[in-house]
Amino acid sequence: MDSSGETRERAVEEGRPVRDTAAARWSAALALVLCGAVLGLAAYLRPDGRGYGTHEQFGTGPCGFLMVTGYPCPTCGMTTAFALAVRGRWQEAARVQPAGFVLALGAGAVGLLAVWVLAVGRWPRVVLGMVSDYRFYVGLLVLFLGGWGLKLLLGLLDGTLPQR
Repeated sequence: MDSSGETRERAVEEGRPVRDTAAARWSAALALVLCGAVLGLAAYLRPDGRGYGTHEQFGTGPCGFLMVTGYPCPTCGMTTAFALAVRGRWQEAARVQPAGFVLALGAGAVGLLAVWVLAVGRWPRVVLGMVSDYRFYVGLLVLFLGGWGLKLLLGLLDGTLPQR
């Protein structure tokens, strides 16, 4: 066994963190590219003034759920919220799609964190013991459904829903 393997085993036995600088930097580079691509694409798109429909610039059709029911689907306005958020129009982004706004901020935060990891060569020590896969997915579900519910409530209160 080489000396790096022995060092790794000794660190594990002693309960010290094992630093894998190359793996941390590669994963950070991937995270930075992905976040940069999403946010860059959002910057390229022109936010639709209706608060939804920005995705149609990709050549896709309008939301079928909205067309049939007059109410937005849970992801209506997501692309618009990203496009608004990257322009610093945060209040509009949060109004258009609260979950999309939170995800856009999250993508920006992960991108900045990835830059830090590329510089120092390791991810920060974070206790993730409380964040099981179950809790993570329930959190995402709450974010999406909560954002959808808030969007519906605000639309009903200001008279923009249902759309006719």
